[in-house]
Amino acid sequence: MKRMKIWGLSLFACLIGWQAAAQDLKLSSYYTDHLVLQRGEANDISGKAKPNAKVTVLLDGKKFTAKSNDGGTWTVTLPAQHAGIGHTLQVLSSDEKLVINDLAFGDVWICAGQSNMEYPVGYFPYADEEAKNAQNAAISYFNVKDEMDGMPRTEVPGTGWSPATGELVKQLTAVGYFFGRNLADSLQVPIGLVSSNWSGSAIEPWMSEEAISAFPEFERVVNENPHKSFAQINQELSAYRKTWDKEHYLVGQGMEEKWYSPITDFSDWENIQLPNYWENAGLKDFDGAVWFKTTFDKPANAQGDSLVLDLNLIDDYDIAWVNGVKVGETFGNQNWRHYKVAFSDLKEKGNILVLRVFDIGGNGGLNFHPLWATDILKGEWVCKAGQSINADTFPKPAIVNASPFSYPTVLYNAMIAPLKGLKVKGAIWYQGESNAMRAADYDKLLSAMIKDWRKTFGKAEMPFYIVQLANFNWEDNAPKASDWAELREAQQRVADEMESVELISTIEIGEMFDIHPKNKQEVGRRLAIRALDKTYKHSMAVTEGPRFESMKIEGNKIIITFKESGSPIKTTDKYGYVKGFTMAAADEQFHWAKAQIISDYQIEVTCDAVAAPVSVRYAWANNPGELNLYNQENLPAHPFRSDDWKRSTEGIHFSLEFLGL
Repeated sequence: MKRMKIWGLSLFACLIGWQAAAQDLKLSSYYTDHLVLQRGEANDISGKAKPNAKVTVLLDGKKFTAKSNDGGTWTVTLPAQHAGIGHTLQVLSSDEKLVINDLAFGDVWICAGQSNMEYPVGYFPYADEEAKNAQNAAISYFNVKDEMDGMPRTEVPGTGWSPATGELVKQLTAVGYFFGRNLADSLQVPIGLVSSNWSGSAIEPWMSEEAISAFPEFERVVNENPHKSFAQINQELSAYRKTWDKEHYLVGQGMEEKWYSPITDFSDWENIQLPNYWENAGLKDFDGAVWFKTTFDKPANAQGDSLVLDLNLIDDYDIAWVNGVKVGETFGNQNWRHYKVAFSDLKEKGNILVLRVFDIGGNGGLNFHPLWATDILKGEWVCKAGQSINADTFPKPAIVNASPFSYPTVLYNAMIAPLKGLKVKGAIWYQGESNAMRAADYDKLLSAMIKDWRKTFGKAEMPFYIVQLANFNWEDNAPKASDWAELREAQQRVADEMESVELISTIEIGEMFDIHPKNKQEVGRRLAIRALDKTYKHSMAVTEGPRFESMKIEGNKIIITFKESGSPIKTTDKYGYVKGFTMAAADEQFHWAKAQIISDYQIEVTCDAVAAPVSVRYAWANNPGELNLYNQENLPAHPFRSDDWKRSTEGIHFSLEFLGL
């Protein structure tokens, strides 16, 4: 028995030693089963091993070797391969071995943008039907995890590649999937889709510091960048707080008397309606700690083991307690608060939520946008002022304070920069809604971002496909300025001016009350046929809708000529009317206009209210309503204007002050 015990302990020690050794050989999270590498190009495979160790990579038995450096990093370059599936890649070093199964060589596309690119197949009503029919094992995807950083990372955040088959397809970007499926069906090659998106994000978070440095409005961002990773800043904050908390921050009457306790007497606390800054509620020129309290019931339909308190944005620092139990704290008015509360800590009725909100200057409180309101956040609270500070002399620690929706570079650093060095075919981009109020700047930003990404991926003319914003929101009663129309124009301008950049119009497939139109199948199809035409040089029919070429004034009429494409224009209206046109005289006041097709590529536009016309516009609105102008392939005419008059968004630029920084 004694020998068996010793033998067992020895075996256990060996297993522990083997597990520790096995940790030396690693691959990036990007290199997993179902990986797709770009066909026709040399691809790097990299990872970690013991320092100065020999690493052998076997691709279907063919050997490639490298040696790790002093830090243990190694790279092996695989020669260009033809398209194909079912490959196996092995990585060996010392006694360790890693295996990648179901490796494919095909075309890799980046799928990026905000929510209209991010929303997966599973979000839409056709999810079950699409999952049932998703049988093409040659389509795989990698979802880049939503993360931010202050410095470019090297490790890709994600959990690995998945085949876009069956139920797994529900987790893949819908636009990306339908784009990839159309490509795979037409090309008969594997397609890899790298999905890197963040709902609600503007364009500047997706740009590198080098790219934004060209624009004066980002000068302060560049100058104030500490050039440290968020992990390093948070580590330094933890060290700083060891003395700062007890000397400066966690002091004052509220902390001393434990106002976060549910037995606190709240009877003398003042009523306050949220959302609101406390300066707007009577507490003028106060910096420091203000305590807020409300009550809430446990949700009747609660599922899982915890409740997420979406407290969203708070200016500037906060600590939250529920029934006396601390549930979270955050520093920074740009950082989002999503605190979990275990259901075991909740009562069915009357749970007490207390917030200590600490303002270090300017406005303070919870003045969130009503769009982000929750039943707990909005409404009647009570509050009481606590510790007061002099904002000019109060010591403020360096913190991470960046919104993924608007703060420059933070998404590029965490979600694009780590992909550097990977070989890709191109990118598809669906973003712009969050930049509409600054549409006049968008073309310059987008063209700079495209150049930036092409540099990142080492491809000077990397194909880049843009989804133009769809129609959305109420129809206007009368023609007026439209920031969404100006954004669409900026997108079109970039596609017209840059090589290997193309745009597809979705002007007629949006939805009035849903910023996320459901028909992603058609969006993906239009992207794919455009790519098949322009990037893959397939002999395709016309893959673009009618495009404005010129105008000619004839008395009280304007004749619009579209570019000849081999596909004449048509209207789907049975009476021959063409909708969506407006007309203006020299006074720049637009009126609804009548339009009719007079030849294969010409339209005549008139307006009873405009005797001496100067300009016409088409589909120039956030939502221009029902449109019926197409070509013979049923692709919609692109929105346009014939004038170059001042846009409504000119002079509106990015600023940190607008963000409250």
